[in-house]
Amino acid sequence: MSQFILIIILLLPIIVELKEHWSYENITIWSHDNRYCGGNLQSPIDLRFNKSHIDRRLKAMYLQKQNSHDSLQLINNGHTAQLNLKNHFVLKNVAPASEDYRVEQIHFHWGHANDDVNGSEHLLEGRSYPLEMHIVTYSSWFSNIHEAMSNTRALAVVGVFFELSFESNPFLQPIISALGRIRDNGKHVVINENFNLKALIGEKRMRRYYRYDGSLTTPPCYESVIWSVLQEPLQLSSEQLQAFQRLHGEKSVLMKNTYRTIQSIGSRKLFRSFTSENIHDDEIKKQISSSTSYGQYLSVNMKFLFVLMNLLMLIA
Repeated sequence: MSQFILIIILLLPIIVELKEHWSYENITIWSHDNRYCGGNLQSPIDLRFNKSHIDRRLKAMYLQKQNSHDSLQLINNGHTAQLNLKNHFVLKNVAPASEDYRVEQIHFHWGHANDDVNGSEHLLEGRSYPLEMHIVTYSSWFSNIHEAMSNTRALAVVGVFFELSFESNPFLQPIISALGRIRDNGKHVVINENFNLKALIGEKRMRRYYRYDGSLTTPPCYESVIWSVLQEPLQLSSEQLQAFQRLHGEKSVLMKNTYRTIQSIGSRKLFRSFTSENIHDDEIKKQISSSTSYGQYLSVNMKFLFVLMNLLMLIA
């Protein structure tokens, strides 16, 4: 009996490793070992304007920088490039009258070499982008992300698309410059350059986003995520994209197609924080509304002056 117990103890690390092992090459069997991966609230999804509903309670989210002296560590974990940002930022206005969400990390999803079209997890109007960044946060009601991740709506993830540009994105460059030093699985490096997540995204982009209840996009696929996917993409150059595509995963194989297939939205509702599909339409409407109000103001005052002048002429 004691020998049997000893064998089990020796095999336990191997059993756990097999249980936790997953790959983008076997997405269809994730649910065999992780039941949530076969659930009804899974992510990512295709974001469609004509299938979404305006929710006027959704306000502009924003990142509040914290006074932290913790180092920024960039890691190749075999599945993605992940930048740990614990204690550096807090995400505000996730939901009406909600608590703050602490930023834990950001990571990226991309396609493969010579593919500058596919790579994002979510789709926007059926379109894929070459890169998608996820800002992973957890509710301040919990002491850490591990305690939070299996609880309903305890996680909030912001999805950010990247599209190709002829020019490099200087705000992304601190990460790009460090990717060459974590090319192999398990490598990590401290980023010494000044990386500013808030400057990378910009305040205006945080006003327009799609919102739905979903899941982690990798095992264990917990259905505990408030998803906010920004409508307006950021930019990066081909050279910057290629820096991600050169990373190696397990067995020194190039990491490629690090995105999950689109999941059914099912009976869930997709919401949005903006009224017009065109990014510039809302600003134009504001300008028109402002101009109309000013024009009406001038019209009323001109009529008053005209009446006043006529009265003065009669008196004279």
